[in-house]
Amino acid sequence: MIEMLKQTPNFRWFHITNMSEEDHTVLLKEHGLTEQMLGYANDRNESVRMEFDPDADEALIILDVISAEPEPVLTRPIGIVLVHGDIYTFSHRPTDYVKKEILAGRHDTKRDDDDKLSVFEFLFTGIYPLMTMYGEEITEINRQRRAIQAQFGNQKQLTKQTNDLLHLQIQMIYLQNSLANNLIMLEQIRRSYQAHVSVEDLDLLDEVRVEVEQARDMSGLAMEVINAVTKATDTLGNRDLNWTMKVLTVYSIVFTIPTIVSGFYGENVDYLPFAAHHSGWWVTIIIMVAMMTGATYLFHRYGFLKK
Repeated sequence: MIEMLKQTPNFRWFHITNMSEEDHTVLLKEHGLTEQMLGYANDRNESVRMEFDPDADEALIILDVISAEPEPVLTRPIGIVLVHGDIYTFSHRPTDYVKKEILAGRHDTKRDDDDKLSVFEFLFTGIYPLMTMYGEEITEINRQRRAIQAQFGNQKQLTKQTNDLLHLQIQMIYLQNSLANNLIMLEQIRRSYQAHVSVEDLDLLDEVRVEVEQARDMSGLAMEVINAVTKATDTLGNRDLNWTMKVLTVYSIVFTIPTIVSGFYGENVDYLPFAAHHSGWWVTIIIMVAMMTGATYLFHRYGFLKK
């Protein structure tokens, strides 16, 4: 579906969601976009990058944004095409929310009036809130990590917590990769357009880049903390496993005592104490229990049953 969401004296903005064959034909014949440009812009798995052709007055920008449907991945690409002064944005269902964010722009600044608004000011102020979402997502991941940490002292089995931490690690990998690629792409935009846009527009681009750098630093710190917590969880799991194996070893030794005692008496060896006594069966049981109790006490006394 093709929507024209904004028209000013300087540019028009078209937003394309889930491009159909009919949309594809219209963009080719009526808007002058190329087959190659449409293929890159609409690709769900396209990598973040930027291409600029000053002679043809067109540029392709692939930008990673937070997905509205975070499973199974947390970030997805959107396509931005600049052709003859107009903007075309391409999204799919998980990223269709971007049109509202781009239209609203930065919440802490006011755009120029439409007759003065440049295409680059509109674009960079529209990208800015999309980049701030990374910081919000990292903050949410930190909140989830703290909730998992709070369960450590109350849980003996840490399997669920370990799985939850692994899920957060995977999310952070997506975020870190997207932020790093977005930062490289913004640098490419600056190098490509620094001779074609105003200083004010470049300042807006730098503000977006600073936001991405801050989110990248936040993600790095968050990842370090998650890795440290995961390592601590592994240590707790290994400690519990070692204690379990130690207890099983101790009791395997303790429970060999009845086998030894009953084995002697079962062989009908002469002169064994109480072997011929009419209460010999109960005596052997008492001997086994006494020896098992003594062995257990010794293992406990020397710390073999302590975590």
